[in-house]
Amino acid sequence: MNYLSHFIYNHDVCGLLEEPYFAFAVTLPDLWVRYSRRRRIRWKAVRAATPSDPVDVQLRDGLLNHVAVDRRFHVLPAFLRWQLQTKRSVEANGTHVALVDFLAHAAIELALDRRLILNDTNVIDRYFANLQACDTRCVADRVGVLGAVRTDGLVGILDRFVQRQFLRQYTEPGMLSRVLHVVLSLADMPRPEPAVVDGIVRTAVQLADPDTIWDELVDGR
Repeated sequence: MNYLSHFIYNHDVCGLLEEPYFAFAVTLPDLWVRYSRRRRIRWKAVRAATPSDPVDVQLRDGLLNHVAVDRRFHVLPAFLRWQLQTKRSVEANGTHVALVDFLAHAAIELALDRRLILNDTNVIDRYFANLQACDTRCVADRVGVLGAVRTDGLVGILDRFVQRQFLRQYTEPGMLSRVLHVVLSLADMPRPEPAVVDGIVRTAVQLADPDTIWDELVDGR
């Protein structure tokens, strides 16, 4: 759920050229929960694909980039330390430990994007300018082929994400907690007490530091 963190890492830290369909493909894995829990991208098919069309190349590269960066990001010392600190900062009040783990993980990702917006409001304009340059029907149809997955109905999710731009609200009080409640609902997960979610978000916001993440990702390349 760290849409902007992926974007800034790829294009500002690593210096990759901003390519709209690549940026949209990097977004898709985090956005997928809003589309379907049953239909899944077949990553073996994506890796095996050998597209020649430039748009298909961008989409394949973006999907695989997301997976590769996440694999490294989720085991960074800073991320694991923040996740542990966030979990320990709240009284679980009977909330299952696995759910607390999930909430801490997701809250840190959201908090990183929030910090990026606070640091530079232009970041979100750049991000959505790339997505708005894409044909969402093209994205949905071609990802369906690349990922060997049905994508009927996906275009509506993509259009709403681009039109609503709810990431702009991340800096508003209480917004990150509301996003977490939406994600729990979409994933059909149990709802903890609001105080648990609010406490996790409060700690995550204090801890999340994009520059620390960039340093550790770059050092590990």
